[in-house]
Amino acid sequence: MNQNNSTHPGKTAWASNILYFMGNFLYKLRFNISYEIQENLQIEGPVLILSKHSSNHDIPIGYPLIVKVLKRHAWCIIKDELTKPVFFGFFLKIGGIPIDRKNPEKSKKSLALAKKTLYDGNAMVLFPEQSRHYGKMGKGKLPGFRFIVGKPSTPLAVVCAGYDYKKGFLRKQVIIRFGKAQYFSKQDSPDEFLHNCMIQIAELSGLKYPF
Repeated sequence: MNQNNSTHPGKTAWASNILYFMGNFLYKLRFNISYEIQENLQIEGPVLILSKHSSNHDIPIGYPLIVKVLKRHAWCIIKDELTKPVFFGFFLKIGGIPIDRKNPEKSKKSLALAKKTLYDGNAMVLFPEQSRHYGKMGKGKLPGFRFIVGKPSTPLAVVCAGYDYKKGFLRKQVIIRFGKAQYFSKQDSPDEFLHNCMIQIAELSGLKYPF
């Protein structure tokens, strides 16, 4: 799928394939990567992936695994710093939708694009902590999650993912764990649903959620 509007160039196959190659081949020179899934996650229609955010390596490491598990490419909510000219728009072309974390009010158009893209039947990755927290959990931020999920006409599939980084002899180990699909409906409380998801993300990452 290719999204085009005045502020986003759209997701392109060549950029997605470069990211897939980096994570599936180049990153294996530095990391011993494995993953665990609790069920078949080849879900049709929109899927929101709520992921732990531990490192700058999360996106390239996790992207090829999402493709393998979901059998499709995914979009991702990213920090707006990744749209600087030095990156030549690469993070937009892999399906990154930038959000200004310091001034969320400035990101309404981007959040609306993320919501539309998700409900057009795509997979969307959201890091609810919004910033990196290595070896511990950050608090899940409700506003972005609440805006994107809205009040779905049919229950929305939500999958939690955890990153468990460990020291290794020659390469650092990382286990990515995917939880079972759960479904957010318009009757659910976004606050309670996200809180339960954060607890699950922590467990999948070998951590505890203290909030």
